[in-house]
Amino acid sequence: MKKYILILLLVAVSCTAQSQQPILRTLSFQECFSEDYSYKHGDYVKDFQNQLDPYIGTWKYEGNGMVLILKLQKVPMFYEDISKTYRDELLLTYKFIKDGVVLVDNLNAPVFNDFDSITKEERKKYGVYSFSSDMQNLDGSITDIPLNILASSYIYPINPNVNGTFNQIKIEYNGMDAIRGNPKSFYVGKPTFILPNRVVLIRQ
Repeated sequence: MKKYILILLLVAVSCTAQSQQPILRTLSFQECFSEDYSYKHGDYVKDFQNQLDPYIGTWKYEGNGMVLILKLQKVPMFYEDISKTYRDELLLTYKFIKDGVVLVDNLNAPVFNDFDSITKEERKKYGVYSFSSDMQNLDGSITDIPLNILASSYIYPINPNVNGTFNQIKIEYNGMDAIRGNPKSFYVGKPTFILPNRVVLIRQ
């Protein structure tokens, strides 16, 4: 799923607006992760049990001279043009402050449900996340905007309660599964990511 979403974002950059596939079949997350599942054009993977909802909200990390604020919003029927399918997903926007300087602030960027709705530059503002196959965490990607790096990433719940809710999450980017958008010379002497990695964020 992680690599699939990263490819989805890359291909979306060059997509032009086109008509969407009609919904022909609706499935749950559990059904789409079954060994017997084979996706078809027109599939809609729906969050019937609102299992994505505990992740919705604003989350904050502060430390080492940095502040990272993530905002996760649920988007029903997000259209994935490569597979011609729909899925309930979480749209991520963020604000990043380093040494008191605001480097990124996309927290209030508008919600959308397909990449054809926005421009190439606007797409960098967003991450798109859904469940990994074990349903224990989120799988998606985020753009480190200051470095122009699109990276696969996971979001993990920390100490979920018996009812499935939690007040902390951890985000982890994969430097081995990332696409650098600038020339190689730009990255000489720079860190893998400027955004704080493998940090715990608290619900606000």
